[in-house]
Amino acid sequence: MERLSEFDRPWRPESWLGVTGAWCLAGVGLILILMAGVTLLVYQTGGTSTSYLNFILIPVLLGAALMGLWGGLAFGLLAGLLLGPFMPLNVDEGIAQPAANWMTRAGIYLVLGGFSGWLFSQLRRHANRLIDQAYLNPVTALPNRESLEQKIHQLMAQAQSADQPATRVFVVSLQMDSYPDTIGVLGFAAERPLLKSIAERLQAVAGPANALVYHIHDDHFALMLPHSSRPECLATTQKAVEALQSPFEVLGLQVYLGAHAGVSSFPFHEQDDPQRLLTKAWIAMHEASQSGRRYRTYDRRSNDASRHSVELLGELQDALERDQLRLHYQPKINLLRGEVCGFEALLRWEHPQRGQVPPGQFIAQTERTGLIHPVTLQVLDLAIADLLAFRAQGILAPVSINVSARNFLNPDFAQTIIDRMETAGLPASSLEIEFTETALMADPDEVIGALRRLNGQGLALSIDDFGTGYSSLSYLKSLPVTTLKIDQTFVSQMATQRVDEQITRAATGLAHDLGLKVVAEGVEDEQTLAMLRELGCDDAQGFGIARPMPFDEALSWARQYSPAPAQDSPVATGHRDR
Repeated sequence: MERLSEFDRPWRPESWLGVTGAWCLAGVGLILILMAGVTLLVYQTGGTSTSYLNFILIPVLLGAALMGLWGGLAFGLLAGLLLGPFMPLNVDEGIAQPAANWMTRAGIYLVLGGFSGWLFSQLRRHANRLIDQAYLNPVTALPNRESLEQKIHQLMAQAQSADQPATRVFVVSLQMDSYPDTIGVLGFAAERPLLKSIAERLQAVAGPANALVYHIHDDHFALMLPHSSRPECLATTQKAVEALQSPFEVLGLQVYLGAHAGVSSFPFHEQDDPQRLLTKAWIAMHEASQSGRRYRTYDRRSNDASRHSVELLGELQDALERDQLRLHYQPKINLLRGEVCGFEALLRWEHPQRGQVPPGQFIAQTERTGLIHPVTLQVLDLAIADLLAFRAQGILAPVSINVSARNFLNPDFAQTIIDRMETAGLPASSLEIEFTETALMADPDEVIGALRRLNGQGLALSIDDFGTGYSSLSYLKSLPVTTLKIDQTFVSQMATQRVDEQITRAATGLAHDLGLKVVAEGVEDEQTLAMLRELGCDDAQGFGIARPMPFDEALSWARQYSPAPAQDSPVATGHRDR
């Protein structure tokens, strides 16, 4: 496998540890001049009886550093001869050196030069290994992220030079779709051959396009296309992704990985730097993965939205500690009796600088992190406190809270709800747990077990947004649920869209056949209420009945609400302006 090309080679210690060519000849010449100078100095100062002869060690060590073991031996031997039989012990008195004297000294120079040369050779090899570790990936021998950043920095500096023609640099970030799953099944024995195969395919694509391949980490690779155009870059990206779609043969098995990619370019913005350019490519790659596309180019608007989400997630911990989370309540009414039959608790974030932050801007992010657990527990505590206040005012309608799939994967979650309800002295029937069908996909057995523990204590369980997730009738018949909520996607348009009315009718009939209560979400007008009543739907909620409101307003609304006869619209006159 090809290592770094000269075009992409970073600074390496060979520049001072291993000199070659003309520089090497110049170095040898300089050392010989130094030796001659020391020899002349020793002779002029009276011979080897003076201490000046020790200066000969300087060119010997320089020769060892320049040429290694054999160079050190050669220069050591030469130094021994120059200060040997032809150099008097005392020039003025004409006394020659004893043979044992100069031979011993020559031997010392020879050993010292050879050992120093060997030591410098070992130092050079060790430095090369360290540089390889710093600039090359040990598995694929491809340049790594540090090399990529250095090269980008070099090209950016060239682009800013007035005497350089305008150029554009593209960076393509690539990652496999199912690499972690594959390694999890085949083990780490498959890692090296798999990564080498990926590298070979990318190099085969990069060569004709004059692109450079980098191995960032694990299954994350990058291509850099200097002096390229956008169509050329996108064509190369397409080829690279397609090359990774074919199965890999690993440990005798055909393994499919798939890949997605993101593209960023320079110059793009005045504040670009190597790290930011790589980050943009990574963001685009992540968006490609989320959207199901093979590749995407960087979009500044998406970056701004992602940055906003990251900032909110970082501030959410403070929001938990400073009680910035609030619950708003949306009433539900019974379509037969026309009375309030419950409230759904909806989370709101009262941010001191941003104002009210909608849950859609932070809930999805918290569900992907451990923050969803403290958020849900705080929602539970707020709902219990408001339930006590509702009941103190004679409002006995239950309150429902929404629970994430990750909450059910906590083995203590169900018992935590039960314990806090018992501590508050509330009957289990006063709280309803809402969850979506997608919650079952995380771990069906674990989720169903938690639901059964909750149901066994008397808590009502409701499937939220029915029809929009991974609906499974096999799970539906085994779930210990009491209520099915039809999503507003079907309810809000059922008065004008026949297919929505048919879906709502079918879902209502299915739920009733299974012995479940039906709640319709997204009721916008009285015509929809009349149709739902005709279909036999049990309860309804939506903006046509009441918008979500703070606790005090919800309490006032419930007091003022006047149940209407079943044959009339159950929409109360007291809430139309809300």
